[in-house]
Amino acid sequence: MVTSINTNLLLSLYQSQLGSTGLTAAAGTSTASTKYAPTAPWSSGGQAPDASEAIKSALLGRKFIDENAAKLDLQGASADYKKLFALYQGLSTLSGLAERMQKKGVTSVEKAQIERAFARGMQEVETYVGKAAFEGLRLTQGQAVERTKSTAPIPRPKTEYVTQPIFTGTSAEAVPAFQGDVKFNIKIKRAGVNHDVAIDLAGMGSQTRSMANVVTYINDQLAAAGVDTRLATQRIPGKPKTIESGGKTITLSNTPGPDQWALKVKTSVGETVTFDAPSTAGAVYVVQTAGDPDPDGKASTKDGVLQQQLMKFQTDTTSVDSPPQPDGETYWVDGRAFSRTMGPEVKAVRASQVGPDGSVYMLADITSKTAGQEIRGDQDVALLKYDAAGNLVYSRTLGAANEASGLALAVSADGKVAIAGAVKGVLNGVTDGPTNSGATGTYAGQSDSFVTLFNADGEELWTARRGARQDDEATQVSFAADGTVLVAGRARSTMPGTSAIGDWDSYLEGFKPDLEKTAQDPAGKVKTLFTQSFGTTGSDQPVGMVVDGNSVVTATIEEGRAVLRRFDISGGTPVLTATRDLGDLQGGGIAGLALDGGQIVIAGYTTNASLSAGAVSRAHAGGTDAFAARLSADLTPAAGDRIAYYGGAGDDKATSLAVSGGQVWIAGAAGTDLPGHPDAVGKKDGFLARLDVDAGAVDWSRRFTGKDGQAAPTSIAIDPNGASVLDRLGLPKGTLAAKDSPLITAQTSLRAGDQFQVRAGTGRWQTVTIDANETIDTLAQKIRRAAGFQANVKVSSSGNSRVLTITPQTDRAVIEFSAGKADKDALEFLGIPAGVVRATDSKGGKTVSGDGKPTFYGLGLESGLSLKNETEISHALANLAKAQGVIRSAYRALVDAATPDDPLANAQITGGKAPAYLQNQIANYQAALARLGGGS
Repeated sequence: MVTSINTNLLLSLYQSQLGSTGLTAAAGTSTASTKYAPTAPWSSGGQAPDASEAIKSALLGRKFIDENAAKLDLQGASADYKKLFALYQGLSTLSGLAERMQKKGVTSVEKAQIERAFARGMQEVETYVGKAAFEGLRLTQGQAVERTKSTAPIPRPKTEYVTQPIFTGTSAEAVPAFQGDVKFNIKIKRAGVNHDVAIDLAGMGSQTRSMANVVTYINDQLAAAGVDTRLATQRIPGKPKTIESGGKTITLSNTPGPDQWALKVKTSVGETVTFDAPSTAGAVYVVQTAGDPDPDGKASTKDGVLQQQLMKFQTDTTSVDSPPQPDGETYWVDGRAFSRTMGPEVKAVRASQVGPDGSVYMLADITSKTAGQEIRGDQDVALLKYDAAGNLVYSRTLGAANEASGLALAVSADGKVAIAGAVKGVLNGVTDGPTNSGATGTYAGQSDSFVTLFNADGEELWTARRGARQDDEATQVSFAADGTVLVAGRARSTMPGTSAIGDWDSYLEGFKPDLEKTAQDPAGKVKTLFTQSFGTTGSDQPVGMVVDGNSVVTATIEEGRAVLRRFDISGGTPVLTATRDLGDLQGGGIAGLALDGGQIVIAGYTTNASLSAGAVSRAHAGGTDAFAARLSADLTPAAGDRIAYYGGAGDDKATSLAVSGGQVWIAGAAGTDLPGHPDAVGKKDGFLARLDVDAGAVDWSRRFTGKDGQAAPTSIAIDPNGASVLDRLGLPKGTLAAKDSPLITAQTSLRAGDQFQVRAGTGRWQTVTIDANETIDTLAQKIRRAAGFQANVKVSSSGNSRVLTITPQTDRAVIEFSAGKADKDALEFLGIPAGVVRATDSKGGKTVSGDGKPTFYGLGLESGLSLKNETEISHALANLAKAQGVIRSAYRALVDAATPDDPLANAQITGGKAPAYLQNQIANYQAALARLGGGS
């Protein structure tokens, strides 16, 4: 016999017990004696697992998230609480691992174990969040927002150009840079018609050459020519005087100093503006590292702050007055037109060259965000283009996932730029050699050689990656007359198609675009023409390469000796035709190799006063001296071969070489005394010198220093007509760059093939792939399609950039973004956060989802958090804490939803519906009574 139970009696019985259960109230309850939700583990009285045990468990490989371990102290409570508590505990364990990494005494072995556990835990959390199904809420790993914007720096056309400050004072005072013979031309092309406006400040007569008056005078000339372009003044408000001491900025006076003033060129749409001057002089661009690498003398403290600087020197004053010392310029030396300090992210600059348009190209290693572009790994390569006034025109990053180093740079006569170096890890969308298949590279754990070709607009045409089983790197790059890109490098083991010689071997490669494939694939393909190893059984290093017609000449250091080789490449495969050994460098090095007037020019430094490079035109002075030599291009010893040493009694080292118009320039580190400069300027000085190698004369030289009294030049580039009165005005030689490339792959670290995912609602994920020719407009259309046209995607301007703004097409539409696969994620570099974009509404003073479904909560938990250094650990801890805060908010919302406004009154309403938790408990009571009353 089964006894029937009247549920109304049970409800009455339960109501009579309300207020006398003795249970502690949960957050959000209206009385202190009624419990409507389980106690959270982070609450007072909650049962949080032991943190140390959780960490030990994680290190042993156990799960981070265990719903069964999440205890609820309220029978019949929603499963949502258990899921939230389990997820919260998983995040707590991840935080515990991060905090453990910060403790003293943690061994390297344990750190590696912690990092592996942390990575595994992050993956587990991400998977759980993606799959967990909640009833009373919706959760996304990313953000939950009403609209999202991209932040990638996609530039819009420029209508203004602002110079560096040229004067300190008031706009009515006479400006030193405007004094003397100031003549230049402004050429404006409009609707196919050229307007040449000659500016001569002598036309101002006795009027004061102030900022205001000069700008007015120039604008009168522009107006008379019927063009819209105008000049204006740009005021830079004065700041309190400060000094740097002990790595800190100390304010000496709170009173602002005088204002600074710059020129602003305001261009009109449809007008192209070019500056030139009737009188020019030679210019040398020097890149140097400045600063003391170890101020306190303790290598362990790593307190050195090094700066990379670009300097411009005017090398003669016969036709152009010497540039005056600019206001505020420190460590100035006569002849220096400007000095530009690069950002702290620029770690090193190893190569520079002047392009056909007068711009300066530099190849840099960068360690963080540069020119608004995020980088993927620990270190990337950036191609930096500066105008003749020292202003950055553009920055192009390689997009390496782990680490890359730039080692070589070449600029062709038509403006193409080739760079080469070494890369570790993934480099998407590249042409790989036969032993290095796939975008990631078979030997991605080792350093592989790479070479990239850009067009004149700085857009990548192709990238080739070649790898040996062990480390290899490309250290030299040049253009052949037919556009072939030639690369020299070295490898610890055989490169594809070569034979091993021993230790580090040198290699020579040729690359050429495969035009048939390029027509089919805009990303571009390239074919390897040849790869050939050369050298000795010892450790070899290529340090120079030039192209002479159908021949290539290389310079290598082999077992400490300087060796030149000439290869004939006319037959498609390099054929060695000549070798010349210049002798033992005796611990020295080679700074570069150049071709000039049918001769080879080589420079470097050595203690050997008798290198086999022809007659000595200038003798060795002692210690380590710089040298430059002119040799027959066919490498046959000739009567005209000459070598000139440069230095004093101390150790002087040439680190860079440039040749232009028959003039040989070297730059490097100065020792004690130097010819014409016996006294030191700082602790460690740099030098720049022009040598007449045949005569053994020093035609021009400067000795200088930098920050902390230390400077070390690393690269030089020559423009024989690069200096003029424009330098004094802060204006660049050549055409102002009004437009930059619209390609996303040019303006960010994204590479063709990078991806992210989009879906509308709970539909299928759609993959969006970045193409080589992707623009912000084509990407907007892709996102619209991927979202089933439920996303409103607009392209608009924000400051100097164009951005995407994404909103739901309707209140009920929900758009979700998810990161792409590891090392292929495009979202981060577009600046679009992963997560949900949805409309919201306000009801009863609360924000709810516009589609009428449970509220979305965005954890804001970033993918790829790591513990590899202190900065990353701090960032991970902050991000995890933020995600835990979101879970606590979601919990409070669940509690509020389960708590009646007046639970006692509501529970006693006849015919009223009991809360879900109460119905669950009544069902349990009924089942228990049925078992007690059951029988047969």
